[in-house]
Amino acid sequence: MKKAFVVTVIVAFGLTAFVAGTAFSGEEPAEKKPGMPGIPGMQPPPPPPELKALQAFVGDWRGMYEFLPEMFGQPGTGTGKFHAEWVLNDRFLMGKGKSTSTFGPHEVVWLSTYDPKTQAYRSFSFDSHGTWTLAEMTYDAATKTWSETSDGMDFMTGKPAKNKSIMRFVGKDKLEWEWHQKVEGATEFKMLMKGTDTRVSAMP
Repeated sequence: MKKAFVVTVIVAFGLTAFVAGTAFSGEEPAEKKPGMPGIPGMQPPPPPPELKALQAFVGDWRGMYEFLPEMFGQPGTGTGKFHAEWVLNDRFLMGKGKSTSTFGPHEVVWLSTYDPKTQAYRSFSFDSHGTWTLAEMTYDAATKTWSETSDGMDFMTGKPAKNKSIMRFVGKDKLEWEWHQKVEGATEFKMLMKGTDTRVSAMP
């Protein structure tokens, strides 16, 4: 973080000095040309059309969910909210969520996008417990269902595990989801959590 901050400050001071130098010299700013800054005529690749499918998550959401006994050895419930919006020139969908449950508070931040090189959706998430995941997502337009898979760890045993989330849109503003896990050595996934989210406001 410190390194990134220093680089940001250097860039900011450099830009300020450049603008100030131009103003004091009395020279007219150079004519703007289309393309990337400092590389006239060079254009970034257009956003892949597959990104449009992620638009369905944009907005403010409120939800309720439950833990099945397989999660922590006992059942539990919780409520939460999250906000999702486009960032970085509309090439990534960023979400921020907070929840409170039987087992305590939780916060998460994630980024989702489409990778043309691998022809797959990718999701990167980070939470207040210090864990992070890199997941691959697929979308079934016919059923409006997203499936997400990632590597993880079993909360009870600490063993490596595979995670699988299933998110189904039931109408435009309602989302039903399930979270499954398969611990190393197991033959099948077990559902650990499930819930429902409702959009309370959409981005303009």
